[in-house]
Amino acid sequence: MTLDDLRAEGLYDPTAADAAEKRELFERALAAGADVDDIRQAVDERWLHVLPMRLALLGGERRMTIDEAADAAGVDRAFANRVWNALMIPHRGGRECSAADLAIFEFWAQMRALLGDEACLRGAQSHGAAMAMLTDSEVTQVRSILEAPRRDAGDDNVDVADLLRDTMGSVLPSLHAMLLRLHVHHLMAAARRYTLWGLAPNVDSTGEVVVGFADMVGFTALGNLLEPNQIDALLHTFEERATHSATGAATRLVKLIGDEAMFVAGSADDALKVAQALVTDRDLPPLRVGLSSGPVVIRGGDVFGVSVNRAARLVAVAAPGEILLDAHTAAMLSDGSATDAAGMRDLPGFPEPVEVFSVAFRERAVRPNDRLPGST
Repeated sequence: MTLDDLRAEGLYDPTAADAAEKRELFERALAAGADVDDIRQAVDERWLHVLPMRLALLGGERRMTIDEAADAAGVDRAFANRVWNALMIPHRGGRECSAADLAIFEFWAQMRALLGDEACLRGAQSHGAAMAMLTDSEVTQVRSILEAPRRDAGDDNVDVADLLRDTMGSVLPSLHAMLLRLHVHHLMAAARRYTLWGLAPNVDSTGEVVVGFADMVGFTALGNLLEPNQIDALLHTFEERATHSATGAATRLVKLIGDEAMFVAGSADDALKVAQALVTDRDLPPLRVGLSSGPVVIRGGDVFGVSVNRAARLVAVAAPGEILLDAHTAAMLSDGSATDAAGMRDLPGFPEPVEVFSVAFRERAVRPNDRLPGST
């Protein structure tokens, strides 16, 4: 394919104001192996400068439709399309697979034989969701830390195309090796954690754990007073401290939800240690924590059940610097004197009042002069 071919397709106008830049971008895309469909989509969606990097990532092999890739992998087409959807990979509606993608279908066909259709597809969805979150974070960082300063300095789309292509070419091999080892370490940590919790395997993926929610007090109001860079720094510090506090042999950070963190532990003592570390952290604004224990369903890396709902309600009614526990969790503590009775509380969604116990840290009450991350 040549520039004349692109001109004949109506994709390249040598008389346009941006013709010189487009010519260079087209030349880079063609040199990377782009076909007319690749270029048409990139032009329509305004990411022609990303196309050389995209082609470098996908590889130069002959591309196939999902159905053709399924046939080549020996997987039935309907299942292959369900896997592709579960993995949250957007459909282009054309030849979006290459020979390298056969490994995706071969792996999930193996999991299908081992686990059955529905469990296999739930696993694929978990992998897709985790990868979507990871890659969105990666792209956001590249755009803000690498691309934005270059554009502010006057670089055009051609300069950015070269930056993205060269950066990805140098980083990709080590990225793949790192992800493989990271996966291994997390597999081993998860297996160890369930053993430490003493949870027997069962077909329903249920077990009894302690669930905790930690929440920054008054974050919405605080956000109205801070500059965007201060909000970003504050959230980063909170996420870092929550990750550090809740990541242990017998504890896990389940998820971060803006100004709130959800974690699980195998014992009330371990859960309370996480809570104490967070509410006494003087680099954070006042926090409050709710803890509840009971049977939960563990699915797709998330946790569901009455105790999850109860912990979420407890954190909502806790005072700044306070940890609220339900009676069952308080009774599980090895030090029964660690808590004070806090009476019966009406919690939204619970038909009867809930008996509550408290661990308060008065020194972490709201202090308006506390230094916030990102402030001077």
